[in-house]
Amino acid sequence: MCGRYYIAIDEDELREIGDEAEKIAIRYPEPISVKTHGELFPTNVVPVRTGRDGIVPMKWGFMNFDKKLLINARSETAHQKPTFRRPMLEGRCLVPASGYYEWQRADEKKNKFQFFIPNTPIYFAGCYRMEKESPIGRFVILTRQAVNGLEYFHDRMPVIIPREKFDEWLYESSDAIESAVVNLAYQQVA
Repeated sequence: MCGRYYIAIDEDELREIGDEAEKIAIRYPEPISVKTHGELFPTNVVPVRTGRDGIVPMKWGFMNFDKKLLINARSETAHQKPTFRRPMLEGRCLVPASGYYEWQRADEKKNKFQFFIPNTPIYFAGCYRMEKESPIGRFVILTRQAVNGLEYFHDRMPVIIPREKFDEWLYESSDAIESAVVNLAYQQVA
């Protein structure tokens, strides 16, 4: 969990964020293609907000020492793990989204559900780092124990930072994840 999320282009705030990331991406020696809307997958380059640089394009997923892709980190233990310790101290970020997806198996069929807060973008807590082979940062999304009946779909969910905690998360303390948003709506995707 969280293995996919989405950005709806009809949300003005997210469209502006995507435009900003695209403007930055074309300045690289080799322009980078940024996915700014639709369903987003691990390894996609997407808009991310950092405290230092503002909106920048980043690739979703850290490469592990054995070349496995890590896309999430448990918020409860990330600061203790060697892979995430430094990014949690120096590279906290916010991942803008409209919502995320989970799948539920029913009658030998997988049903896709989207989780969101109606009429507003959400921001996942993340952390990022630079890797040798990449000119851009790479990030993971922090997860927490699922709440509000969402454990029916998956036992984990992304940490969603409320707007009033953005600065605390980016600049001050990782304690901002303690007050994470949990009042999500959901619907089945056809």
